[in-house]
Amino acid sequence: MTRKLKKGGYAAILSVIVIAAVVLLNMIVGRLPEKVRQWDLSGTQIYTVGDTTKELLASLDKDVTIYVVADPSAVDDRITSFVNRYADLSDHIKVENVDSVLHPDQVKQLNAENNTILVMCEDNGKTETIQMSDIIKYDQMSYYYYGQAKETEFDGEGQLTSAVSYVTNDVQKNIYVTEGHGETALGTLTSDMLEKSGLTVNTINLLTGGGIPEDCELLMINAPASDLADDEKTMVTDYMDGGGNVLLIAGYSDKDRPNLNAVMTAYGLNMENGLAADTKSCYQNNPYYIFPTLVSGSEITTGVDRKSTALILQSAAFSQLETLPDEVTVEPFMETTDGGMLVTENGQTAGTYILGATAVKTLDSGTARLTVFGTPSLIDDGLNSTFTNLTNLDLFMNAVTANFEDVTNVSIPSKSLEVTYNTVTHGGMWGIVFILVIPVITVAAGLMVWLKRRRL
Repeated sequence: MTRKLKKGGYAAILSVIVIAAVVLLNMIVGRLPEKVRQWDLSGTQIYTVGDTTKELLASLDKDVTIYVVADPSAVDDRITSFVNRYADLSDHIKVENVDSVLHPDQVKQLNAENNTILVMCEDNGKTETIQMSDIIKYDQMSYYYYGQAKETEFDGEGQLTSAVSYVTNDVQKNIYVTEGHGETALGTLTSDMLEKSGLTVNTINLLTGGGIPEDCELLMINAPASDLADDEKTMVTDYMDGGGNVLLIAGYSDKDRPNLNAVMTAYGLNMENGLAADTKSCYQNNPYYIFPTLVSGSEITTGVDRKSTALILQSAAFSQLETLPDEVTVEPFMETTDGGMLVTENGQTAGTYILGATAVKTLDSGTARLTVFGTPSLIDDGLNSTFTNLTNLDLFMNAVTANFEDVTNVSIPSKSLEVTYNTVTHGGMWGIVFILVIPVITVAAGLMVWLKRRRL
């Protein structure tokens, strides 16, 4: 055997060994969990599963199957990757891909639809269908005006976690939202989050509807422009005396609302006649745009990200009665700082004012709960869409679900897919440095080096 042939044989054997090692490594990596194989390097962490989902999956005691029903070649890889992470986090969850092109009979047998995710609980047979278009959302106006499909949001965790919670939970709760007083309608974000937690929202006019329905488990009054009628005040009072729960988003009004305030007074709270302001913790030096202080230890603020903040605009102010009614306890969970003040037509009164509180009354047959917020801006779609890192909706959903012992807040907002640009709105001296000084110095230094080298 020649020396050249011997070298070639060694090279061939080494090549076979390297190829075999690569194939074996790929097989091993392919068996690893999705969370190990793929790292979340996205700007808004769209693949990262939050604590709410982890706690839900860890507590599962029923088997759930997630069917991805679509042509596999047409499914977005981001959806596939995210779904597989749920199976990695719980032994009670398995994922199956159903090829709607090759196996239409299986799609029909599951009673599923194409381009959907079907979440099914094996124990009780409950199912929930998620449209692919509800996970990756697009700006329809952009397509209409410019003919381009622009991605805006990724709602994988919100949709999947809500579906898993729904199919494994037999609890159904009814919320009634009042109308007839110029109330602000619930926005899309708020309605979606209530639905994600398995809560059914209905509207009710207390006068024309004949009162509060028997199946009402939470009565919500959202920023009424006018006061309750005397009959309505009696209805609400009787409802709470029977152990009912009321969530009031008061909102500021220049009109007197004595009946509404009487309901609050019975639970140890007083709605001040003026606007809340805060000179120490506000947005862009506007004291009516308040970053409220969240009180630790409250169940409403539990689990809220302390690295983020809430922002409320033009809020009503509350104070606690010096002497509380019998069997009533009041727990503020959102306040101004000590730089707070009450602004009225007659002037300003400094102090720390309540912006959100819970009052609980102990009854012979249980408890009644009144939760108040000072402003509907807390759940405003425009505000929460503009500032996506606010904790406003988390506080609201915690306040809603605190009324139910068997309901937890599994409402997870979608994550933005918009490209975020860093901009300097007021450059001042720094703008001159970066735009003029640094480029001039760089060009001058380069010119000097060039001249020096040319002489050499």
